[in-house]
Formats: sequence, structure tokens, C-alpha cells
Amino acid sequence: MNGILVGLGRQSRGWVQDCRKHPGVDLVGFVDISPAAREQFVADGLAAKEQVFESLAEAIDACDAQFVLDVTPPAAHKPVALAAIGAGLHVLGEKPMCETLADARAVAEAGEQAGVRHMITQNFRFGPLPRTTRRLIRDGAIGRPGQLDISFYVPWADRPGTHYVTEPFMFLTDMGVHHFDMMRYVLDADPSAVRTLSWNQPWGWHKGDACHVAVFDFASGLKGVHMAMGCSLGRQTPANGQWRIEGPEGSITWEDDRIFISREHRTEAKRRDEIPPDALPAVGRQAMLDEFVAAVREGREPECGARDNLRSLAMTLGAVASAATGQRVDLVY
Repeated sequence: MNGILVGLGRQSRGWVQDCRKHPGVDLVGFVDISPAAREQFVADGLAAKEQVFESLAEAIDACDAQFVLDVTPPAAHKPVALAAIGAGLHVLGEKPMCETLADARAVAEAGEQAGVRHMITQNFRFGPLPRTTRRLIRDGAIGRPGQLDISFYVPWADRPGTHYVTEPFMFLTDMGVHHFDMMRYVLDADPSAVRTLSWNQPWGWHKGDACHVAVFDFASGLKGVHMAMGCSLGRQTPANGQWRIEGPEGSITWEDDRIFISREHRTEAKRRDEIPPDALPAVGRQAMLDEFVAAVREGREPECGARDNLRSLAMTLGAVASAATGQRVDLVY
């Protein structure tokens, strides 16, 4: 399946490598509005000059492509997706799908009406920890979950001048969406409301708040708590974060990317078992490419399809709105 890569910045390099490893994908066109980015891309040997274009429209006209891979900044996601959909091309797009929920709904509806597949690259959920933990919860390993706590401490986005540093609430929108999407996936449930408190540390380098606690309410009564600091200079957590899911039969924890089931009440023998992660045919981008190609070939909605991803985006934007207003925000999907 031939694709056009849009956005030739730093993020594009990894995608080029992963697409070239995948037997079902071939990148045949490359697009960026920046002459410097195009020239550097060619100079780095990532594409031939004749494969590189200033606009997506030019690339679509010149290339025999079936999909667009959108690796542009968030503000460009809507126009890129609509241009691809308008040309009848499938879309594999970086998160967030759009900057507003209204725009995301419009894009999702456009893709559905055109009959194309639109998948958002929520790569964190394609790892062995969330896959295994979803199975454990489904199998009743700890009973019905009542609370999920995620802690996440990293020195995030410390390059001066990038939009991650200068724009408000970027830690919530860029990294929170990964964990919020995993929360939905692992629990197989969607929250109904969120309350967020956010702040900065005196030594922080972000203009927008890079520390927060977000509490999600679920219809079952479950609480999902996300506590994070993006300017941590101390011990880092893994990119997945450290997780603790509590149920009436014990807890499931992620400890430095290892899974444990524990039960330690005084009335019975203590139990602490490390759970080997389920074997997966692929993880990360390779798994996403597998799913995207299969969905296109089978004519079905992919996992992390645009319609489903509206829910992860609603969690993220709801958390931002709550942080900005100090009010509880009901999540409308």
C-alpha cells in the first residue's frame, strides 16, 4: 500500500524507518511547506528530490498513493486529513486528531461519508503492558476495578522555543492523551467527567502548566487518577508511567514496565506474582501499521479509528478545560 508522508520534521525520521521495515507499506511521496525541511530531507538521503513536494495536492497528483501519513503539527491535522479524504485516500494521523472536538467530529464524519479509513496513532496502547492488563481485567484477575492511579514524572520537552514549551497545557495534550487513551483501553470503559488541578514548578521551563492531577469519574463509580510532572529532575518513570489498579481481589501494578498482581490483607497469605507480558506479533508503530493495513484491506474500522478516538480526545480536552476553569467538566462524546 503506497503512502504519502506529510511533515518532514524530526518526527518523520522514525516513521520513514518503520514504514520501510513494513512489508505492506511503501512511501512514495513526501510533503512539507518548508523549503529548508524539504532540502534537508533530501540531503539526508531519505527521499529522492523528485519524490518531495511543497503541497499535498501536488503529491496526490504526482503519486500513485492509497493513504496519507500525517506527521504535521496539530494545527495542520484537520486540513491535511480533509485534503486526503477529499481525494479518497485513507489517513494514518498523529495525535491529536484535531485541536478542537468540533473539528475532530467534522473530520471523523467526512471520513465516514467518503468511506475511507482514518486511524490515529495512539501507539502506547499497542504495547505489551496495556494489552496484557486489559486481558487480566477481563478475566477477573482482581475483580471489578474501583480505582486506577497513574503517576508520571519526566523532564519532558526541554528544547527551548518549541511549541511544546511555549503553548499552554501541552503536557496534558501531548502526553496526557497517550495515558488517557490507555486508560480507556485497559479498563474498556469511558469516563463521564473530569476534574483537573494544574500548576508549574519554579524551576520549570514550560510556559504552560507542566504539572497536574486529573481525576476521571466513570459510571461504575471507578476513579481514574492521573498525577504527572513534566519538569521533574528526579527519578524518572517509564513512558508508560507507573500504574496501580485496585479491585476487591487485589491490585495490578506496573512497576518499571513490569506487571504484578498483589494481595496483602492481614487475614490471608500474601500474594505477589509477576505476570509475564503476553507475546505480541508486533508492538508500537509496527503493530499500528499492521492494524491500519489490515483494516484497509478488510474494509473495516481500525482500532483507534477516528470515531473511537473522539473519546480519548474528549478526555484530553476536558482535562484541559477543567485545568483552565477550575471546574468539573462533563465529557460529551
